[in-house]
Amino acid sequence: MDCGGWSDPKPADGDLLMLCKWFWNISESKTDQKYQDFKAIEYMSQVVTGINYLIKVQVGEDDYVHLQIFQSPLLGNTIATTFEGVQGDHKREDPLTPFKPFSYSENTT
Repeated sequence: MDCGGWSDPKPADGDLLMLCKWFWNISESKTDQKYQDFKAIEYMSQVVTGINYLIKVQVGEDDYVHLQIFQSPLLGNTIATTFEGVQGDHKREDPLTPFKPFSYSENTT
């Protein structure tokens, strides 16, 4: 993958599953929905000064949301993780497409 380019979609791994769980409540708040599940299915990544993630998350039987999350590079002993946005009302077959982040962010260190 070239720096700045998005990777091809790949299956979500354990680290990504855990990362998504951190943003379950924020995603519900932003979409004004309550989700019965919140399981990362697949993702794309983009190497910048850190890593952008675009993640397809299953939130119901045939309901999905797309998340954008940014992780900074390691600075000292800290990696900052920023919630960049969520898009609701997706289906399994919908492609992951980068979207413009909104101004709200939640940092987790």
